[in-house]
Amino acid sequence: MSIEFIQLAHGSGGSATTKLLEQIFLPRFRDIGLQPENDAALLPIGNGVTLAFTIDGFVVEPPFFPGSDLGSLSVNGTINDLAVMGARPLYLACGFVISVGVSSTMLSQIATSMQEAAAASNVQIVAGDTKVVESRGTTPQIQVTTSGIGIVEAIEPWHTPRVRPGDQLILSGTIGEHTLAVMGARHSWFQHDPIASDCASLYPMLVPLHPIPDIHWVRDITRGGLGGVLNELAHATGYGIELDEEKIPISSLVRGWCEILGYDPLYLANEGKALLAVDRAAASHTLSELGKTVLGRHASLIGEISSDEQPVVILNTSIGGRRLVMAPAGELFPRIC
Repeated sequence: MSIEFIQLAHGSGGSATTKLLEQIFLPRFRDIGLQPENDAALLPIGNGVTLAFTIDGFVVEPPFFPGSDLGSLSVNGTINDLAVMGARPLYLACGFVISVGVSSTMLSQIATSMQEAAAASNVQIVAGDTKVVESRGTTPQIQVTTSGIGIVEAIEPWHTPRVRPGDQLILSGTIGEHTLAVMGARHSWFQHDPIASDCASLYPMLVPLHPIPDIHWVRDITRGGLGGVLNELAHATGYGIELDEEKIPISSLVRGWCEILGYDPLYLANEGKALLAVDRAAASHTLSELGKTVLGRHASLIGEISSDEQPVVILNTSIGGRRLVMAPAGELFPRIC
């Protein structure tokens, strides 16, 4: 069925987003260079040097939440899209769309967070643009678009064409904190059990993996959560995926609140976690290297790429059953990123 009008679900990172890309953008941009399966485009520039180039947009309500804010999110989110390609992030550019009524104090706080996040990762913000527009809602809003460029340092780029049956899937840490942190700030939840966003730069965690030749693919787990990213990977490669529910790291706090709220943690967004597909022979070494880092201390081997040419994600449950992990459909949560 063709899209008639754009809905919020088309930005959710699930099946509606895939339909939007396939009907509107891919037919028009693929022949002029679009690389749709990765978080950043790979641009060879000669002498064995490959650049990674990406762009992303950020809007979140509220703009400040436990563990992070819109400014840090926009910088680290773009850094991560470069880092998961095996690249060292170098330069960012940012664009602001600011609605009338935004306080200068809020804007200054967000700009300061961007400055601090960029400096912490030795990344320079070298260009920008600003637009001011009329408010279209009850709350003035800031939208940030950030583009970034870096140099691939890994032996080979970590991207979709390298994924093979038998690859082991490694998750770098616990999932679900970011969505709950934003929702908690929005609705004043978790007063006695605060949940902080996991927003962070993944580059320091991934640097020790650059010399490992058998890391094939890496992706940060943002919109659509782990379930969304796995379905995108299955769709892009044509391979099936097998998961072990007991090995997926979820904190007791997130698990408990998901049970109360009726959320499936597999679909919660994250901003500081990565999923890796690595050759079976390199899985143990990769886990060891991740475990030496702060962000990777809870890394776990959660499944593998199967030789099944039916591109579906199967979860082997903790009670001995098997169920499909479907691509997210519709808008699972109010907009959080």
